[in-house]
Amino acid sequence: MFIPDPPDWSDTAAWYISGTAAGNVGEVPEADIFYILPTCVWDWTDTEGRTSRYSDYTREEHTEAFRPSADLAEKIFAQGRYGFYCPYYRQISLNVWEEGENAVERLFPVAMEDIASAFSYYMENYNNGRPFIIAGFSQGAKGVIETVKRMPAEISERMVAAYAIGYRISEEELEKYPQLRPASDSAGTGCIVCYNSAASPEAACAVLSPSDICINPVNWTTDSTPAILNDSVTVTIDTDHHLLIVDGLDPEQYWVPSLAPMFPKGNYHLQELTLYQDHLRSNTALRIRNFSDR
Repeated sequence: MFIPDPPDWSDTAAWYISGTAAGNVGEVPEADIFYILPTCVWDWTDTEGRTSRYSDYTREEHTEAFRPSADLAEKIFAQGRYGFYCPYYRQISLNVWEEGENAVERLFPVAMEDIASAFSYYMENYNNGRPFIIAGFSQGAKGVIETVKRMPAEISERMVAAYAIGYRISEEELEKYPQLRPASDSAGTGCIVCYNSAASPEAACAVLSPSDICINPVNWTTDSTPAILNDSVTVTIDTDHHLLIVDGLDPEQYWVPSLAPMFPKGNYHLQELTLYQDHLRSNTALRIRNFSDR
């Protein structure tokens, strides 16, 4: 297996950085977003016939695959108001995730090495002491959780919140890493937001769940109080499985047959950001405001 060289974080091509973060709007942002991308690439073969299971930011097709996810996250979390920094780390491919947890755990350390070094580079060269949110989706959420686990106290003091969307956190992790403090409402700071969505527990993705924590991003409760997403859709936490049950969507409409080995019919993992984007957008601003007002 061919592993690409580590990214050079001094190369701006190794990042997606918003205009606000780049200082093009004439003012210093109140806070930053450090965003970790979800899985965007498949296994690929280089010109020498070597197969790689990691992305490579120097390949144009990979950066093109990254950009839609980065664009969406920038609109949701940064909103044109906050700095937005998204590293093009060597993420493991979707093929690896399809093979299951053992394959993921074997190959993810290379991705995590990049995430850790990118976060350090961001802190040393871009953050300038500002409060920040760390957020990620899917593979990126795994990166968020691991980053929070190893975050030094002097840095975590500036962490407004962590959004680890579409992944799992276990009771064992909560006991071992007290810095993983589950969010319990819409307003808290220094906490971690985590949830997974499906039409039923049977439709959960085995490699991304089960989790031992869940918060409803519509009403920001952790109990089974139903939340109205729109006229036809409600979102309720199944407190036995720590899973968001979304009622009112047509599972057929959101099913991708080519991804069925990971996401069975009724799984809404691919919609984890878009379904709740308005709620995530307002919540990001609320937590930043509360952090600033402490």
